[in-house]
Amino acid sequence: MTSTVTATQAREQFADIINRVVYRGEQFIIEKKGKPVARIVMIEEKQKETITKNEPDQGLMLLKKLSQYNAKGLPKDLAQNHDKYAWGGE
Repeated sequence: MTSTVTATQAREQFADIINRVVYRGEQFIIEKKGKPVARIVMIEEKQKETITKNEPDQGLMLLKKLSQYNAKGLPKDLAQNHDKYAWGGE
C-alpha cells in the first residue's frame, strides 16, 4: 500500500512511517508544495548487501575529507597558511 504525506507530516511522524515501512511493507510518497519529491520504501536484500559493503569505506573517505575543514567550511590550518590559500603559494 502506498500512502502520500506532506513533508511536514513526514517529519512529525517519521518514526511511525519507518515502522510501517519495515513491519507492514507500506510505501510513502512525500510531497512538498503539492508535488511528489521523495519515496520511502523498504530496501531489497540485494541493495542492503551493497550498501553494507560500500558505505563504510565511502563514509570514512567523507569523514577524512570533512575533517580538513572547520565548522564554517574553512580549512583548519587557514591561520597558519593564509598566503597559501589566499594567493595559491606554497
